[in-house]
Amino acid sequence: MFKKHVKKLSFFSIILCHLGFLAAILFENQNNIFVSAFIILSLILLFVTYKKTPLNSVDHSFEHVLTIAFVFFGAIITYALSNSFGVSRVLSASLVGLIASFIPDLFKRSTFAQGMPTAVYCGAFVGMTNISVSTDYIIITIASATAGLLLVGTKDTFHGVGGKLGTLAFAGVVFAFLITSVISQWV
Repeated sequence: MFKKHVKKLSFFSIILCHLGFLAAILFENQNNIFVSAFIILSLILLFVTYKKTPLNSVDHSFEHVLTIAFVFFGAIITYALSNSFGVSRVLSASLVGLIASFIPDLFKRSTFAQGMPTAVYCGAFVGMTNISVSTDYIIITIASATAGLLLVGTKDTFHGVGGKLGTLAFAGVVFAFLITSVISQWV
């Protein structure tokens, strides 16, 4: 029962993220007919994709806790490389992703090591966040935890659909930004 709710919540979060992103594009370019046509086409394609996506629940085990940890490490390392050492964000994410891609070759018998680069690379997308959005490591920590939870929740969803890791990272950063903004208003 819990597994099904986690899957539905993750799926619903991604739908909200996509719709919010498309609404922001439409709001910024209200007078452009090509942008409106693009939004309508995107909505149709998203509807078809969501309709064909199965919501099978999977067993969430200790392996998934490690997946969240690897998203965190990818985010922190990328963020530190770009903000503390002056390496560009794209190069930082590329280096983290490249290094993580060699891990399965070191541990060929481990089935978990085969999926670890995906989690680290999702974290690298989180770590590419602009310094004006994430002024400290707290936002990156919250964003990477959120993206990691969404990655676990959508483990067997959206295979073959491009942009899954970037969308999860975007959702994590938006959630972290909103949470820290609300908390800073109260404090």
